[in-house]
Amino acid sequence: MSSKLEILKMIEAGKISVEQGLELIEALEQTERIEGDIRDESEVYEKETDRIEQSIMMSFDVALTTCKINIERSNVDDVTIELFDDKTRELVAKPEWLHFYEEKHYISIKETRVTNLTDIFDFFKSGSGSMSPIFINVKVPMEFDVDRGKFSTVSGNISMIGLRAIDLEAKSVSGKIVATDLKAKVIQLKSTSGNVIADNVKAARIYLNSTSGKVKSSGIYNKVESKTISGNIEIDGGENLDEITLSSVSGKISVYVPEPEMYNLFFDSVSGSMDTSGFAVVDKNIAGKKHIAIDNRSDHKTIKINTVSGKILLDKK
Repeated sequence: MSSKLEILKMIEAGKISVEQGLELIEALEQTERIEGDIRDESEVYEKETDRIEQSIMMSFDVALTTCKINIERSNVDDVTIELFDDKTRELVAKPEWLHFYEEKHYISIKETRVTNLTDIFDFFKSGSGSMSPIFINVKVPMEFDVDRGKFSTVSGNISMIGLRAIDLEAKSVSGKIVATDLKAKVIQLKSTSGNVIADNVKAARIYLNSTSGKVKSSGIYNKVESKTISGNIEIDGGENLDEITLSSVSGKISVYVPEPEMYNLFFDSVSGSMDTSGFAVVDKNIAGKKHIAIDNRSDHKTIKINTVSGKILLDKK
């Protein structure tokens, strides 16, 4: 029987909740990716070098379990990686379960302490505190950009500060993800139960997702999409924000833009309330479902929001 099938059967039998099952599956996929990546590191690097073609751009591939990571632009001459004890913040030596692979402008960091379904169950039962997490601090020279940055953890937090990039992706099962002062073409942030925060980011497209964690973003971007189950969503956008697509089952969704009256609006909620701050009239059918459909305000600016019971708020920033 496959490990994922075992988890699904445990959910069906009521031994674990759906949310716990999702976290276990995410953690299992994470460990499978780490094992596969370590086996194929040379092959991965060759593919990356084909794409960056001798440029000074950096590519990162980081897959961790309990470790926390921060990556930021700094006044350094070359990429530096420092390891600290997460509690004391004292420098520590690289443990044998932490694998580094570096070649020219490609860097890979993998943590291999959790390798199978039994380890994952033990990890969630005992908590990450029993594994002495390490804080990994990565500094990138100011003149370097990130071509492709892929960061993932099981319980460790992920923070990215001041990076300039083409494509950034960060995923965690229960860790918090924070992106601050980023400039990128595409930003993708996802946490199953942790919060997802994008503060003062500039991007063409940004995707923010969480199951039960809070999602919050501010900055300048053309398109934003976000989904949660029970977590709240708050979007603070600029004048050039053209497309907003948001959905939640029970979480509250709040949108703040400079000119709400300039957007086409498509809102739907089964039982959640809607507050449009006077920028639209809410229709309500016999069953109590609330609906807004306005398609004549713009040829390119649209806000789409769907909830089951979550509240919807639209206001001017």
